[in-house]
Amino acid sequence: MIAQTHRPIIWMVLAALLAYVTYLTFKAYLGPDFLIGYANMFSC
Repeated sequence: MIAQTHRPIIWMVLAALLAYVTYLTFKAYLGPDFLIGYANMFSC
């Protein structure tokens, strides 16, 4: 019975961790350095 009560908590922690990793990935991918380099690729 204890394992069943901890299971939703584990899924919530995993979902929060996945959301945080996704946020960090998009933040790094859409950083100013990347966007400036991407814009310069088309302007040249």
